[in-house]
Amino acid sequence: MRYHGEEALGLVETLGMVPAIYGADAMLKAANVQLVAYENVGSTLVTILVKGDVAAVKASVDAGKVAAASIGKLTASNVMARPIRPVGDIVSVHAMEDDTDAASRTRALAAIETFGIVYLLEAADAMLKAADVTLLGYENVASGYVSVLIEGDVAACQAAVQAGVKAVEAMGTNVYSSMVIPMPHVDLKKITKRYAIENLLP
Repeated sequence: MRYHGEEALGLVETLGMVPAIYGADAMLKAANVQLVAYENVGSTLVTILVKGDVAAVKASVDAGKVAAASIGKLTASNVMARPIRPVGDIVSVHAMEDDTDAASRTRALAAIETFGIVYLLEAADAMLKAADVTLLGYENVASGYVSVLIEGDVAACQAAVQAGVKAVEAMGTNVYSSMVIPMPHVDLKKITKRYAIENLLP
């Protein structure tokens, strides 16, 4: 979606992908805003950008900050009431495709993020063995942070995440972040499809 600075811009930035997606879900549900962009900035930073009127964007960012901080580290947030058009051009470099079918059924979404792929593979294995869930995607955020995304019904996703966390803890460390979103906002598909396994395999 091209952004021209025509509406207020809200930004939430996190350490890692899982808190960013969790924050994005809260942002999109909290107010009448649109997902404009999502960017894996590098050095583990991930940014969610939404647009709308100033009040809606402020409410959205407030909700996103709380959600993201509840499962990971919030690194920055901002509400830009009237960004100049050239700033909009920068934002548009990271724009999301506007092709999600809003009528499509959304299953529960869950994820685990670890520092290091050794732990992530153990978590993914435990998750997929523990419950009737489907591997949705994978992401190497950078600087050692890696994530696995699954989908299924709510109870299965919860059981899978619990199993994944337990498996990592059994190896002597902790997951960086984990989440279960029972009814993810449909626009999250614009983000998660980037990490679909079928798109990543050679």
